[in-house]
Amino acid sequence: MKTGYARSLAILTAAALAAPILLTATPASAATVTVDNATAGRFTASANWGTSTWSTDRQGPDYRFATPDTTASDAAWFKVNVPSAGSYLVEVFYPADPGYNNATPFIVAATNGNQSIAVNQRTNGGRWVALGTFPLAAGDYNAVGVSRWTNGTGYVVADAVRITTATGGGTSFSMPLPKSALPRSEYDDPHHDYPAIDLPVPTGTAAYAVRAGTVVRINDSSCGQGINLTGTDGAVYTYCHFSAWSVASGATVTAGQRIGSTGNTGNSTGPHLHFGIRTSGTLRCPQNFLLALYDGVTPPAATSLPTSGCSY
Repeated sequence: MKTGYARSLAILTAAALAAPILLTATPASAATVTVDNATAGRFTASANWGTSTWSTDRQGPDYRFATPDTTASDAAWFKVNVPSAGSYLVEVFYPADPGYNNATPFIVAATNGNQSIAVNQRTNGGRWVALGTFPLAAGDYNAVGVSRWTNGTGYVVADAVRITTATGGGTSFSMPLPKSALPRSEYDDPHHDYPAIDLPVPTGTAAYAVRAGTVVRINDSSCGQGINLTGTDGAVYTYCHFSAWSVASGATVTAGQRIGSTGNTGNSTGPHLHFGIRTSGTLRCPQNFLLALYDGVTPPAATSLPTSGCSY
């Protein structure tokens, strides 16, 4: 956790919703399915959803919009023909505007239950924005939705979605943050008093599962809102100071799946992500692990990471 937070955030960009950097075990061809709101028989929404051609950042001939509703979801749904069961990168496309919603809830109908991911639709318009990597069942069904149930302000927008199979039949590792969120030099910084690292990013930056595993939510005065991810390797990967969770406690996640949004909760003096690794109860220095992920190579085993030399 951070107790003397003074690092400048001036070097940071608005990268909270950029795609995670994923490492895969074996190269393979990826299947991609794109659905636009105007695709016949592929989009459903109530009469509360209007149609607009105002923004030139749109995908296809138009896009749909609706006012927020804090009493009902009234979701608009994209029907996707998922070719086979497996892990898929889910991306969304929308026009952005300062008056659009800053916390639009997107819903992914994953095999481990519906996953809700808040997206700031005031930024990153006219491009594909990754929600994360999710396990999807095979079949033709409503796979991605856009809900009106938000305390954010401004129109929620539904334009297009895209799913892509995780290369090699499943992603092995992922950066915990969008790669564009921080330079490489931030990933070898020492922690202030024990093996861990503090990564300074703005509130709302997407936080991703570094590998597959099971998550348990944390909510205490030290970590604040956080996650313990028990990886398939048996190590525990700890995330602290979230502003929001994106997964339920007990959920099974895949590498690259969004698990929360960074923030400043708990024992923190500025917005950042606290990240730590434990094996058999022993704290490990995560710096070499994170640097390998940043460089796009397979990271060292958690049990081989040092237990000292990364704090002051």
